[in-house]
Amino acid sequence: MTPDPRLLPALQALRAGDMRGALAVAEAVLADAPQFLPALGIAALAAARLGDRARAEPLLRRQLALAPQDKAARGNLATLLVETGRAGEALDLVRVHDGQHRLARLAGYLHQQAGDLPQAVGAYEAALAAEPADVEIWNNLGNARAAMGDVTGAAAAYEAAIAGGLSLPAVFLALCQALRGFERRNARLAAAREGYGRFPDDRELALEFALALAADGQFDAAETQLRKLAAGEDDFGAAHVELGLLLENLNRLDELDAHIAAAQARGLDGGQLAFLRAWSLRRHDRFEEAAREAERIAPTVSPIRSAQLRAEIADRLGDADAAFGWFDTMNRAAVAEFPPSSGPSFRETVAAANALPFAAHAASVDAADGLQDPAFIVGFPRSGTTLLDTLLMAMPELSVLEEQPMLPMTRARFADLATTTDVARLNAARVFYRAQAAACGALDRRRLVDKNPLHMAQMREVHGLFPAASIVLVERHPCDAVLSCFMANFVLNHAMRSFTMLEEAARTYDAVFTAWERACDALPIKVHRVRYERMVADLAGEMRPLLGFLDLPWRDEVLDNQKSAAQRGLVRTASYAQVGRPIYGHARERWRRYRAHMDPVLPILAPWAEKMGYEI
Repeated sequence: MTPDPRLLPALQALRAGDMRGALAVAEAVLADAPQFLPALGIAALAAARLGDRARAEPLLRRQLALAPQDKAARGNLATLLVETGRAGEALDLVRVHDGQHRLARLAGYLHQQAGDLPQAVGAYEAALAAEPADVEIWNNLGNARAAMGDVTGAAAAYEAAIAGGLSLPAVFLALCQALRGFERRNARLAAAREGYGRFPDDRELALEFALALAADGQFDAAETQLRKLAAGEDDFGAAHVELGLLLENLNRLDELDAHIAAAQARGLDGGQLAFLRAWSLRRHDRFEEAAREAERIAPTVSPIRSAQLRAEIADRLGDADAAFGWFDTMNRAAVAEFPPSSGPSFRETVAAANALPFAAHAASVDAADGLQDPAFIVGFPRSGTTLLDTLLMAMPELSVLEEQPMLPMTRARFADLATTTDVARLNAARVFYRAQAAACGALDRRRLVDKNPLHMAQMREVHGLFPAASIVLVERHPCDAVLSCFMANFVLNHAMRSFTMLEEAARTYDAVFTAWERACDALPIKVHRVRYERMVADLAGEMRPLLGFLDLPWRDEVLDNQKSAAQRGLVRTASYAQVGRPIYGHARERWRRYRAHMDPVLPILAPWAEKMGYEI
C-alpha cells in the first residue's frame, strides 16, 4: 500500500532515527485529521521511542479506540503500562490474546507476575504455538511449570530452551533443579555436566555438578570436585558445607570432624561452619552442645536443613513441642521451595487405582531367563525397610537394589500393567523390568531384592510381572511410622510430599494399607511379615524366619548392620544416619511423647494399629 503523501516526511524521519521530526510531522497531520490512524500510530511510536510516555499513552488510547482489533497498538499500550508500573491495566489489555505471539508472550509474563501460574502456562504455550523458536519463552514456561510443581514439564521446557540456543548458566541450573525434583539422576548429571562444561567458571554450576555426581553415586568424583571448589573459597562457603554433608552422609564422621578442624585452623568460622559443627555434634550424640551451636547458624544456610537440624536436636533433648514446631517449619520450607504440581495427590492416585477391578493374571509368565522371581521389600516409609535391606546385603546370594526405578519405569512403559491379562504383554514387561534392573546394578544371576516401601500400593503390577515373587512386608506401629515420615527431610517427589503435613501423612497411610489389604485378599501373593519392634528387640529371632522364607542359609553376618552399612556406601533414604549405628530402641513408641500433636490423626490410624495388634 502506498503511504499517504502527508506522512512521507514522518516515515523518512523514522528511518533516519529522527524521532522528534517524525513526531512533529505526525502531530501536524493529526491537527487537521485527529482520527487518521496511520498518523496516530507514527506519533505514538515516535513518542514512545523518545521515552515520552505521557504523550505516547493518549495517542495509543486514541488509536485503540478507533481500531480495537489493532494488536500492535494493544501490545504497545500494554508495554507502556508495564513500564509505568500499571501491570494490572496491562493484563486487562492482553488477557484475551487470540494466540498472537507478542500479546500471549506479554500475557504470560503478567499472569506469572500476578501469581496466576496456570494462566501463565497457557499464555506461554500459546505464544510458543505461534513462534516455537522463542527460547526465552521456553525458559519462562519452564519457570512457571516448575513453580507449579510440574517438574517433568519444566524439564522439557528448559531442555527446549537450551536446544534452541539459550545457553545461560541459570537455565542449566533450573533444568537440574527440575530433574532433581523428579529424581532423574542420570538426566540431572548429564545436564549439570553439559552446563559446567560450557561455563566452567560459574561456581553455582560447578557446585551443582558435584552434587549431581553425588546423587548419581559417583562419590569419589563428587568429593574431588567439592574439595577443589572448597579450596577456592575465601570463607566457609557452600562447597565446604556440601563437602561436610557428603562425608556425613557417607557416615565418615572422623573425616567430617577433620574437615571442620581444618577450616577452623585456617581461621574460617561463622554461621555456615556453626551449622556443620552442630550437625556433627548431633551425630556424636552431644545434643546440648549441638543446641548451643545451632543458635549461631547463619540465615544463609538452607532453612530446610537448619530447621531439620534444630528439630532433631530438640527431639533428642526430649522437647517434643519445640521439635514438632521445627519439623513443621522444615516441611513448610520444603513445600515453599518445591511447590506441589496440579492434579491429584499421591494418596488420591492410590485410591483411584485401588478402585479398579483386579485382573485375572495368568498363574505364571515365561521365565525364559531362568532367574528366580525377585523378592520385594515393602512397607510404609520409615518402618525399617532400609535397616532390613542393609542386613540382607550381607547375603551373597542376593542382589539388593534400594529404591531404584525398575517398577515405575515398567509401569510407565506398560500403562495397562495393572489390568492386562495378555501373557505376551506381561512377558515383555518382565523382560523390560529385568533390563532396567541390570542397568541399575543388579548383580549377575543372584536373586534380585527390590526394596521400595510404597511398592506395597502396586501389588497388582508386581504380581502380574512376578506371580512367584516373595513379598516382605515390614511393619511398625502406625503412629510411629507416620510421625517419623512427618519428621523426615525427604526429597519432595509426588509421594514424599504427602508427609509434609501430619494429617495427609496419616490419610496416605490409610490409603496405602487399604490398597495393600485389598491386594492381599484378591491375589495369591506370598507374604512374610517382619516387625520393626521385634528387629530392635531380638534381631536374630526376626531374621531366622525371614531367611527361611527366602530359602537362604543362616549367616551370622546378617546381624551386623554396621559392617553392611560401611560396605554399601551412600544410603539414599532418610535413614542413612541410623543404618550405620548399632541397632537402637529409642525411636520405639516415640509417638507417645508427641501424643498431643498426634491426637487429631489417631482416629485414622487406630483401626490399623488394632489390626496389627498395637496399642494406642
